Amino acid sequence: MANKYKRRTLRALNAQTQAYPIDMTLDSGFDRTQGALSGANAITGAKAAILPGMVAALKATQIVTVCGAQGASPGIRPVGLFAQFVGGEMSDIPSDFDKVGVWRGAGSTFEVLAPAFDDTNLATDAAAQDGSAAKEVYLISGTKGQLGDATAGAYAVNRTARLIDRLSANAIIVELLV
Repeated sequence: MANKYKRRTLRALNAQTQAYPIDMTLDSGFDRTQGALSGANAITGAKAAILPGMVAALKATQIVTVCGAQGASPGIRPVGLFAQFVGGEMSDIPSDFDKVGVWRGAGSTFEVLAPAFDDTNLATDAAAQDGSAAKEVYLISGTKGQLGDATAGAYAVNRTARLIDRLSANAIIVELLV
């Protein structure tokens, strides 16, 4: 009952024809009890090893892991955003089930809630956007698997999304690029 009023950290806004969830297999080496959220990568307030809206990275054919969980590897490519809570108190799937949903679809828009994204520098960058290509804010996966500003010190894997609007420190709207 403690998690009764918890909100999903990813909401499809404009995805009726632009986005689609795909069925992927979670990497068998991913630790659902801690995963990308342990030690230095711990995300304060997270009640699952994977949060909806965290970046999924393709590790092998149809096998995904949290982008950033495998270390700073520029060869790992983002494939979309996780659709479910996995592991921990909020898990949407049983611990013996290895299938996860991943949202993808270039041009689709999503609202992402904290703590599934890193707000570092987003307020400043969002305020500087002026509609020109030079001032667009692109988001990549940080080492924790959260969407974050490409200039916020996270290693650059590939651009995953474009910031449409920063509603607050707790909510952003993004357009997927994958």
